[in-house]
Amino acid sequence: MLRKYDLQEASWYLNNPVKKTVWTSTIKKTIYNHWNRPIVQFQLQPLYKGLNFLTTENLRTRNIHPLLKINCHSTIDTARLPIKLKLLTGSYILQSKRIRMYKDETDPKCLLCAKEEENIEHFILKCESLRIVSNAILHEITTTLNAMGIQFDELSTNEKLQHILDLMPVAKAKKLSPVSVVQIECLTRRLLYQLHIARYKMVCGQK
Repeated sequence: MLRKYDLQEASWYLNNPVKKTVWTSTIKKTIYNHWNRPIVQFQLQPLYKGLNFLTTENLRTRNIHPLLKINCHSTIDTARLPIKLKLLTGSYILQSKRIRMYKDETDPKCLLCAKEEENIEHFILKCESLRIVSNAILHEITTTLNAMGIQFDELSTNEKLQHILDLMPVAKAKKLSPVSVVQIECLTRRLLYQLHIARYKMVCGQK
């Protein structure tokens, strides 16, 4: 009998064929556990640089991350979520990530301003070419957080990125109301989505 989460030797399956649904389910569970156990259960998250801002404190097997439970009451905000998740999990392809894939064939500098390496900090907070997009929304985020007793301008760069990418640990520490969390979440999703669209248009315009 196939045990839960176990993968047998290939020869075992030749002699004991299983249904497609059982095979698919087993593979999914095994892959999930491969990543879930070391990253979440053994608290190795700091070793994965791309997960610096992802909250895993209360993340458990089969549970949805708290960030995905925030109800922004808008299909537009829902459509903006994938960009935020890519940035949060380090899967958004910036130049700093691209150079690790192609090495000498790629310049790590920002394609838009060419001032410095294009990493997540530069993309969200520092790129001069994107300031026309980011300034207005960042001002709105700052004003909103200030009203909640959080002085956004006085935070370190990492703290600012944490507030923008995953507010959950801050919300817990500051005991923010669900309404306040939704308010900030809508603003940060809009910020990241508009930065993404602006970057895409500028990069395509350079080709």
